[in-house]
Amino acid sequence: MNPLGTRHLALMLIILAVLAVVAGSITHNAPYTPPPDGGFSRHTDQNGGISGIPVKEEERKTRNEPPLILVHDVTPYYFDDIRQIIAVLDEYNCSNSTILFVIPVFDTTHYGDEWSLRNHPDFVNYLHELQRRGYRVELHGYGHTYHEFNCSYETANEKLDNATALMSPLGFGNFTLFLPPAWALNNESLRAILEHNLTVVMPNWLILPNGTRRRIWNREYTWYIGENQVDDRLSVALHDYRKASEEGIPFYLSVHPGVVNYGGGLDFLRAFLRTTCDQKS
Repeated sequence: MNPLGTRHLALMLIILAVLAVVAGSITHNAPYTPPPDGGFSRHTDQNGGISGIPVKEEERKTRNEPPLILVHDVTPYYFDDIRQIIAVLDEYNCSNSTILFVIPVFDTTHYGDEWSLRNHPDFVNYLHELQRRGYRVELHGYGHTYHEFNCSYETANEKLDNATALMSPLGFGNFTLFLPPAWALNNESLRAILEHNLTVVMPNWLILPNGTRRRIWNREYTWYIGENQVDDRLSVALHDYRKASEEGIPFYLSVHPGVVNYGGGLDFLRAFLRTTCDQKS
């Protein structure tokens, strides 16, 4: 090769090396953006780790900020299932880090007033007992009918007023959080919720009453999982929890009664809480 060609080759190699360093720096410093599917599309290996991202024993013993547990669909319809969930949460002293999202009248389309809290004083007393122990009660719609809050401003206002009118005489008031059923909202219903001075909880954001948003990581890893799926889901959840913590994103774990009680759901919950929360001494 002639000297000119040698100099050109050397210059090209230098340029490529500089570009590689710059690209690596950009990738390393890029903000973490969790995947929209909660990471379930990622494959796990035979050791229970995510392909290319093994979960080491020291990562399973992380002492990051404990997660916030969101229990959806709190209604007397799921009384027995909720007791089972609370028993697991109590094992790991999670009462002060758990929010119970209550449905005032569950599924009015199919059951009418059958599952109204007014008709179940035993369940109301149970919720007050949980409150005294540190559990927090917030609002999860009114009737939890299909896409209930994908509605007009007027309808959303009416449902929120009805929810407050039902819950207040039972001893529940001063709600600050609202979790929309099925995450279904539109601009009109959102405006009504925020005007009720409620912060909206979504999978990726908290939407404050003034309209500003705060980033969160809120996922459910126990949607009808089989007993043989626990290790895989645990690896995904711990990876997401660690990455969210590294980026300063609050980590919320959502569970549904009836769903988490199926298959390996409660086993997952125990394993996840054992790793991320302190046990009672």
